[in-house]
Amino acid sequence: MPGVETAVVAAGKAIAERAMREWLAARAANRDRDAQLKDMIQSGFRDRLAPRKFGNQLEGMAMAVESRLRDLVEQEYRGLDEDARSAVLLEVVESLRTADLSDEALFDADADPARLARRVLDTVAPPRLGTTEDALYGVLLAECVACLVGMMQQLPPYLPRAATESLSRLSGLAEGMERVLARLPVRTLEAPEGSQDDLAFEQHYLSFLSRTLDEVELFGVPMETYRPRTSLSVAYISLTVSADHERRPLERLAPTSLTGRDESEPGSRRIESALGRRTLLRGEAGSGKSTLLRWLAVTAARRGFTGDLAGWNGCVPLMVKLRSHADGRLPAPADLLDDVAQEVAGRMPRGWAERVLASGRGLLLVDGVDELLVRHRNAVRQWLSRLLAANPELRVVVTSRPAAADVRWLADEGFTAALLEPMTPDDLGELVRQWHVAMRDCPSLPCHPDDLPSYERALLARLESNPHLRLLAATPLLAAMLCALNLDRRTQLPRSRMGLYDAVLALLLERRDAERGIQDDIVLDPEQKIWILRDLAWRVVSMGRSELAKATALRRVEQRLTGMTRMPYQAADVLEYLLRRSGVLREPVPGRIDFVHKTVQEYLAAGQLVEDDDVEAAVERAHLDQWREVVVMTAGHATGRLRRDLLRGLLDRADEGGRHTRRLRLLVASCLETIREIPLELRERVEACLAEVIPPRTGDETGILAAAGEEILRRVPDDLSAYTPLQAGLTVRMTGLINGEAALTKLAAFATDPRRQVQSAVVDMWRFFDCRRYAVDVLAALPAPAALSVYETRELASLRHLPKLTELAVDCAVGSLAFLKDTPQLEALELLQLETDLGPVRLLPRLRRLWLYAGHPCTMDMTPLYGLEHLRELWTWEVVHEADLAFLDGLPRLHQLGLELPDGDAWIEALSRQTELRMISLVGLGQRLSPSLLAHAGELTSITLTHLQGVPGCLDELAATYPRVEYVRLQDTDLTDLSVLARLPALKSVAITPSDGLDLTPLDAIPGLRVDLD
Repeated sequence: MPGVETAVVAAGKAIAERAMREWLAARAANRDRDAQLKDMIQSGFRDRLAPRKFGNQLEGMAMAVESRLRDLVEQEYRGLDEDARSAVLLEVVESLRTADLSDEALFDADADPARLARRVLDTVAPPRLGTTEDALYGVLLAECVACLVGMMQQLPPYLPRAATESLSRLSGLAEGMERVLARLPVRTLEAPEGSQDDLAFEQHYLSFLSRTLDEVELFGVPMETYRPRTSLSVAYISLTVSADHERRPLERLAPTSLTGRDESEPGSRRIESALGRRTLLRGEAGSGKSTLLRWLAVTAARRGFTGDLAGWNGCVPLMVKLRSHADGRLPAPADLLDDVAQEVAGRMPRGWAERVLASGRGLLLVDGVDELLVRHRNAVRQWLSRLLAANPELRVVVTSRPAAADVRWLADEGFTAALLEPMTPDDLGELVRQWHVAMRDCPSLPCHPDDLPSYERALLARLESNPHLRLLAATPLLAAMLCALNLDRRTQLPRSRMGLYDAVLALLLERRDAERGIQDDIVLDPEQKIWILRDLAWRVVSMGRSELAKATALRRVEQRLTGMTRMPYQAADVLEYLLRRSGVLREPVPGRIDFVHKTVQEYLAAGQLVEDDDVEAAVERAHLDQWREVVVMTAGHATGRLRRDLLRGLLDRADEGGRHTRRLRLLVASCLETIREIPLELRERVEACLAEVIPPRTGDETGILAAAGEEILRRVPDDLSAYTPLQAGLTVRMTGLINGEAALTKLAAFATDPRRQVQSAVVDMWRFFDCRRYAVDVLAALPAPAALSVYETRELASLRHLPKLTELAVDCAVGSLAFLKDTPQLEALELLQLETDLGPVRLLPRLRRLWLYAGHPCTMDMTPLYGLEHLRELWTWEVVHEADLAFLDGLPRLHQLGLELPDGDAWIEALSRQTELRMISLVGLGQRLSPSLLAHAGELTSITLTHLQGVPGCLDELAATYPRVEYVRLQDTDLTDLSVLARLPALKSVAITPSDGLDLTPLDAIPGLRVDLD
């Protein structure tokens, strides 16, 4: 972190110099305190060598301070980026230069660094960099003052000065004793030893939580090369919850692409907006409950809440892990720190926890009701009830799996229930990205940090091509497991999902509970659990249903237990245990049982089918959508004769013809993902089958074939000229989703194909590969100008390798547009999260189209656009321009213009000089519309007016002024009479936001007119 390192060095030097300045000023009887340090050194010593010795001592002191600050900066607030930490340090240095640190100030604080730091904080205006930054500023300033006081106390003249000060204070001994007595703690029932140390301990405790809880380690996943530990504050993503009335299936993820925008379920919202004063948060295994509580604790410790939770800043988090209280004895207030802060609990002032709870600042985070034995769970409810009776303003969040606590479990205590939903595709993509960013600080990272983006992109490609893998990764735990395995195995996740399902079941059924020390009354071997779950999964699949009656499931478990050895438990107890702890089964509504992950259900059902030696059932139902994955998993489970029988049966049905022929052939191709080998006697038939399905015909077929991996890729030609443009484009996409070195080589060959569909697909696939290498090896070979979208700032450095790039869309926040110096050939630029100076845009002399979107109202200097002589289209949204729009005079040949209008009317004159406009969109008109402002734009064919109000006669003038208008859009207007539009002879389309009293009947008289109601 070179920026932070520079700031740390500056801070160390500033502290050392300030200490020496105070000492030298004291030697000179307080003269020249503001003189330059080098001048003070020269005048303070007669020996010519003394200044050099002094300089060496000064350098040593500075290095000592640097060491302390460097450790502190690296440990505290690791969620802040480098620039933010550097800015905080620079503000601390500036505060030290202006603060009063003289002898008088030091003695007035009784040479107590903490008191002096508080006085400095009270007298120096805070920098207001942001909530988290200001908190770090306070920590660092306090540390710097402590360093400074310690150094000043060690300098030779300090003790005589201190003695002199003490003697001078004897004259006011009575007054001094009065002050001392006033400082003695006031002892009360709530504070038997006083509360004077509360603030100091609270700061120490919050700092400890900030460091120790800001780390997440993935338990239960066998790694060969490293321990997957990440920074929580970096890796955390916001999750979605719903009112806990009904359960939503995970299958809603399956058909949705990671790259598309998905909509949340009706009634769902982000967790931050759903947390109330008392919340029972329910979620399945691995849904992120414990991680959320840790994030709440860390964010509270750093006072970093924003948005809906901003009112929680100032809360003191108290976290209780119920698995640490397996005996059912729950902590008293004085013991609430033991689960996560036992190392500092011994310093806690007596009664501190009770005072925090009573003050209403307590944030009690209770994790894992389901991790207690059943007989102890009622004690949790009673414990919470008593705590809340004593402290009614206490904020509480309790987590549990649904099987252990129903919606009404804490209703009598005033809790509202919320259910953590499966991650949406957008959530999954964000988690993958944030996980890899957070892994940069992992101590045992198995690769160079700069290589992490390539691992991320390879995994995103795999998820994009395999909807069932996305479905498997619908919870944060399993998504993080895929990230960790992908990194551990150098992007070589098993192309067959069989190995992944084995790892998932081992994680959910055994390893996770064992490594976290969770106990239960029921103890089953992993094989016993699998045996029972396979039978239940097969029962669900064979009946063509998505769930079972609980009574039916109980009978199936009873039948299984009859033949099992080493089984001392009753069927009802075993079923309840699997619902409670397996992470695979759940009871979504009372009396009904289903599988949490449908894809795991299919895997288990296929295992039972093979165990029963009954692949004919899979062949007979192979054409049904709900059986497709069962067939693929059966091919993976089967060996020898069963595998041959399954493939032969599928090929025979496909060769019979009929409407299911292509579906069955694609299914044979899908089986290549899971089978270990193609039987020798069937190889020719399989090759003939694959020749019929390559190339893909639809987007769905693209994903199906990509999931089979390199077995498909090696059957794809390097030259796509024999394919239609659609087939070629789909083949390019399929190749990109397969990913890997072989795919990159293929794509480099495809890049020379001049057809538009191929070129577009080649460009689109760059987000699944290392962006620099893809730019050099693939995109640079494009024969025609290219258009590119950038979604992450790290991709911008690769633009210099794309001399043929003419269109660029940047859909991420960037701190600078300096990257534009590498793209002078750009003709079209979209900046969709504009937050920075537009100056570098003047480096684009060929620019024809510019789209600016800030995402929030902001003021932007538009003068850098002045003189872009080729600019014809300018669209700006949520960007407030200067009042007179003078920059438009430097763009006299605009054909399309979209503007957020400033206040006042000075802009009207500038707009009236735009004589070549064809299309215009104006936002914020109010009552200021006058057609005369565009009197010279006679070629105008499209008009969009937003927030037009109180101008009833304006449309008459519009009709007279712009006879060629073909499209009119009116948004948020109070106009009701549209009869004037019938006088526009060229009008083809009208879009309007309905308002009270709006009469649309005049539009019926316009033949062929399209009317859209927004």
